Amino acid sequence: MKVENSVLLRKGPIGMNGNFQLKGTSKNWHMACKAILAALYIPMIAVPLAAQNMTLKEAQELRNDTDIAANAVKQVIRNEETEEMRKNAKIAESALVRVIGQLDKHIERLKSADASQAPTDIYGDGKKYPPASNVQIRSFEVPVGATVVHVPVTLDKPSPNTVIAHVRVYDGKGGRSNPDTTKSVIFRPGDPLTKTVSFNVRGMSEGNNVKAVQSSVPDGGERKDGGILITAKAGAVNEPVEGGREALKFEPLGKLAYDETGQTIQFDDKGGSKSFSTSLSHGRTQVGNGETGYYGTVDMGGFVRTPEGLVLASRRLEKPVKVGSPATEYPFLATMLSGHKTPETQFKHGSVEWVVKMSNRRDSWPALWLVPTGGWPPEIDVYEGFGYNGSWKFPSSLSTNIHGGSNGIRTFTRPAMRMTMVTFGLPETLDSEFHKFAVTVDPDWITMFIDGVETMRYANPFNGKTWYPLTNVAVKAKPESPYGDGVGDMTVRSIKVWRAEQSHKGTSEN
Repeated sequence: MKVENSVLLRKGPIGMNGNFQLKGTSKNWHMACKAILAALYIPMIAVPLAAQNMTLKEAQELRNDTDIAANAVKQVIRNEETEEMRKNAKIAESALVRVIGQLDKHIERLKSADASQAPTDIYGDGKKYPPASNVQIRSFEVPVGATVVHVPVTLDKPSPNTVIAHVRVYDGKGGRSNPDTTKSVIFRPGDPLTKTVSFNVRGMSEGNNVKAVQSSVPDGGERKDGGILITAKAGAVNEPVEGGREALKFEPLGKLAYDETGQTIQFDDKGGSKSFSTSLSHGRTQVGNGETGYYGTVDMGGFVRTPEGLVLASRRLEKPVKVGSPATEYPFLATMLSGHKTPETQFKHGSVEWVVKMSNRRDSWPALWLVPTGGWPPEIDVYEGFGYNGSWKFPSSLSTNIHGGSNGIRTFTRPAMRMTMVTFGLPETLDSEFHKFAVTVDPDWITMFIDGVETMRYANPFNGKTWYPLTNVAVKAKPESPYGDGVGDMTVRSIKVWRAEQSHKGTSEN
């Protein structure tokens, strides 16, 4: 298209016959001629817009051009002295109004299409997690004379995390468990939704039964319905259900970035390069947890090097520590190694391994966990020993969890705290022997291990965070408690951190 004293628009896509000319000598008209022609030309190329392969960006750019054209045409209408030219300009303005309307509608359609195709963050930037699966068992029949029953256990939907159901079979009408026992069945992410767990029985004559129940809430899931009957009936079929993957073996992710033993682990009250802090990032107390232990400074004697490793001690203090105004008294000494100022221990994707022997004093709370440098929550709990819980058994009980949320507000958790060492074929010696606890964080999964064996796995809702490890013994005892039974110490033989990429410099996230 060439614009001089006369303007020629050649035959366009809407089937204009011959040549179409607009002639004018006005200075205003000459300045606006391209805009007017654009207004006349746009309908030819833009209708129907929805049928053309136009991106949202292209449509928005074209919309900007129509604004320029509209302003130029308004100038002609206001300033042109020739009636014919004003008439032509008004025709162009009407065309522009129609084009602008069509363009606006098309841009909205493109925006809607982009929104529908954009990936949805199901984790809400770490503030939410898919609903927990419900675990169900139902009454069923077995052949007369059966000596083994295979109990079907079913999830109502796929789970984003490992689910461990706990099933007990016990004596019923005529039938006897052999023995009365509880067993676990593990559903790892991606496993079939139904598995069986097998029990020995006797006395299963026609019509006799044994009973079964989920003895506790499943780890990582919810319990649905109550107890069931397992009844002997002629011709019944009861077969085990195979399927599911084997437990993973621990293989560190990334390159070794931190590797220290109980004799070489460095710490001080502030923390820094290659040195853990003896406090949390926010201070030396945890009011929200109801803790009654004060995370002591080095000179309070809570850290002791021994031939076995670095001891993190907890005990009753001779004189309570007073914190705040009005003052809150903390009668007990707790101990902490936090990596919030230790860049060598920080990572986005990687692995951490602790080799430790746990405390077993009632009301002690040993823990191995991760927190991001940007602040709590989220949180990844690799192990917690809930000594203040009367049912907690220090030699065998296990617990993991993830906590979601932001800016100090927790919005979800997904706990697993009823599994034991036996669940994974491991010895019940957590408080008498050293064991390896590990976690690997990759873009998709958070996976826990003990002694190299996978225990729990969570789909990672926190990808992009930079993590650091914490190793501590908290205390949650009543102020009047003597806090004297058992051993209140965790012994650390080693801590290792592998990093798959460089973490952010400094101690805060953008």
